[in-house]
Amino acid sequence: MQGFNMGRYIPPEFEGQTTGNKLHGKKPPGFRGDKQTVRFEMPFNIFCMTCDGHIAQGVRFNAEKKKVGNYFSTPIFSFRMRHTVCSGWIEIRTDPQNTSYVVIEGAKKKAADDELAPGVIKIHDPAEATLEDPFARAEKSVVDKTVVKQGAARIAELKDLSDRQWADPYEHSRKMRKVFRVERKVLNEKAAAAEAICDRAGLSIELLDEIPEDAQRAKLIKFGDPSHEQKIFEAHSKPLFDNQRDRLPDTHTQTKSKLKSQQAREKTKELLQKDLVRNTRAALDPFLGQPNRPRPDLGIKIHKRKARDISKDANSPHDSAIGNRAEVTVANDKKANMSLELDYSSE
Repeated sequence: MQGFNMGRYIPPEFEGQTTGNKLHGKKPPGFRGDKQTVRFEMPFNIFCMTCDGHIAQGVRFNAEKKKVGNYFSTPIFSFRMRHTVCSGWIEIRTDPQNTSYVVIEGAKKKAADDELAPGVIKIHDPAEATLEDPFARAEKSVVDKTVVKQGAARIAELKDLSDRQWADPYEHSRKMRKVFRVERKVLNEKAAAAEAICDRAGLSIELLDEIPEDAQRAKLIKFGDPSHEQKIFEAHSKPLFDNQRDRLPDTHTQTKSKLKSQQAREKTKELLQKDLVRNTRAALDPFLGQPNRPRPDLGIKIHKRKARDISKDANSPHDSAIGNRAEVTVANDKKANMSLELDYSSE
């Protein structure tokens, strides 16, 4: 395998002065004696002048390549080949000025090559009339003159407007700075409010300006009542049977002749007393907040008897009497337990 850039090395002292082939004494590929033969591909369709045969685009020939001139610093190359049908000579040269090829000898270019490629359908566009039509050229010149006149009038209007606005540059600058001074305060306030929101929410993004849709959507959002849990706690802390000593004296009938400040102080005092009574009851009640507390164990256990033991005892009257007495004892114990629970007052 040939290495990269092998045989093409140019020392720094010769760089830009010669080529790798000249420096190493080599000729480009295809050189036989003084002639260089390359594989040339026809760039377009042509007709041979010797046999009037058609040569299609893309047909390849073995052509003699040589330099015939320069266009500024770009070389002009000539490709000379024989037509395989009639052995007539055909010469084609490069055209760097127009970036194309030119037929010099033995053939002529097909005129239809200037048209569209095969398979492309041309649709007539009135706005793009061809310049080959004399009427189209005349119409285009008239349209161009009209456009130039309209553009000149518009440019004159813009120039007059600019002259009027900037007749006094200092006054114009003062007005602009005055307007911006007010807008700058508003912008600073919005930036401070956005920064405060980002600090509270821990955001690291840039907040956009508020729009009416944001305010409308925010109004449609409803949150739950924060005092819901407090109401549940107050309901649990109330006694089952409200006693007279838990009630505070009704002072609403005595506030008609008092000042508003005195009424507010008494109302605050009344609410504070209610909160103290409720919180004290909640702290002293051992069963508050324990809806799933376990029942007390009274030491009574009931064992289930097997089916075969039940069938045997059913035939014995003595055992059945003992069993009945045991069931009566258990029933009496349950009644006693229920009476104990009913006598308890959860104050």
